[in-house]
Amino acid sequence: MTPIISSPYFTSKVAAYSQLPSSSDHHSQCEPDPNDVLTDDPLFCYYFRAFLRLYSQLVLLKPVMIQECVADDPWKLLIAVTLLNKTAGKLAIPIFWKILATWATPWALSQANQRELAATIRPLGTQNIRSKRLIALSRAYLRDPPKLPDLRPSKARSSSSPYIFQSRRYPPTHISHLPGTGPYALDSYRIFCTVHDEQSKEEWKAVMPTDKELIRYLKWKWALLERKEWVPGLGVVRPVTLAYLKTLISDLRQEKRYKADG
Repeated sequence: MTPIISSPYFTSKVAAYSQLPSSSDHHSQCEPDPNDVLTDDPLFCYYFRAFLRLYSQLVLLKPVMIQECVADDPWKLLIAVTLLNKTAGKLAIPIFWKILATWATPWALSQANQRELAATIRPLGTQNIRSKRLIALSRAYLRDPPKLPDLRPSKARSSSSPYIFQSRRYPPTHISHLPGTGPYALDSYRIFCTVHDEQSKEEWKAVMPTDKELIRYLKWKWALLERKEWVPGLGVVRPVTLAYLKTLISDLRQEKRYKADG
């Protein structure tokens, strides 16, 4: 039997070929990593660190809104905005919690003694009007609660704005059929309550409020979540800049100090 003899002339070539670098290896050796290029750029590092520093401050300056605290219950939100309408939050919010401590559900408030409720609301003024409105609202809420995805036509008209010269009918919402749901209540519902529903969670982006507290909240949210500069009456105008973030942070800090001082 003839033995099998390997030729050194062929095996060496195969081995050499198998050790050649692949095209991807050659590309990786010739082309620098884009991330390395960016992190080596002093200008990029300056802006990256500046934005990171400002956003870390912006997170801590989130406006505290009672509407967001009760956004999972539209009835509670409507009670809160009825008290907040044309009333400072530092006065209205303690009364709101006092009402819920006594009448915790739509049924309980619908059966409330109007004189007793008015006495609770008295520190805010217009207690007779507001107490009747809250009882009527609770009764209507029990008869016909908001249902998703049913939209109801709005009777209210959009609030006036220096950027909008003609008022127009407010868009339909899930709560528009309830008594006392003016633009402020509808704006609050669309900004805070709809985020809990998958189909309408982007609804807050379409709201154009005129209330200064809602405006401040939307400026903060647009800047933080979407990295956009938002202007009331106009909407998104441009991506955020360092100058805009500094101004927004300054305004939020000033408002926070003002509320802390009472």
